[in-house]
Amino acid sequence: MLQVYKVGVDNSTQAIMNALRSDLFGSFGSRAHTWSLLLAALILLACGCDAAALASEPAGRPLAPVIAKILAAWNRADAHSIASQYEANGDFVSPDGMHAEGRQAIEAFYAGAFARGYAGSRATANMVHVRNVTGSIALVDGSWSIEPTPASKVQQPEAGLFFAVLHRRGGRWWIAALREQSSARTLR
Repeated sequence: MLQVYKVGVDNSTQAIMNALRSDLFGSFGSRAHTWSLLLAALILLACGCDAAALASEPAGRPLAPVIAKILAAWNRADAHSIASQYEANGDFVSPDGMHAEGRQAIEAFYAGAFARGYAGSRATANMVHVRNVTGSIALVDGSWSIEPTPASKVQQPEAGLFFAVLHRRGGRWWIAALREQSSARTLR
């Protein structure tokens, strides 16, 4: 009996693939048709499509920990922890057009922002729209704000929209790219 395995596939995905294999061989008369369907399923798995991991969750819920970690790190002025939410080659564009590529550059950007007076400010972010492109790629649109506090040098509140591409790898979500802008404050 043929068993389908892929490194990194969880037990539920393994069970689905084996049930698919069993159903295919048990219900179709044509071996060519069966092998074609099985090959298509294997190609989807090989591409890293982990649809089962996201399909059972409400939109955005699996991504919320990434946003929460970024906000907590911002509120501690912890540039290293912010950068650690990005893929190693992730990139970021700030509202004023500053581009940082890779964790080290992203960390340097945030360390500079905190040194210029953003340390002590309070950040918020809301996911407004999540589109699951595949089980391992998600596009997120949302809004962000930075509020001054007595501990920060920020004088005026700031707000805008963000767009992020997140990639699920190793059982968690990573930011592949983040774009922020401040010309609009609400997504319509």
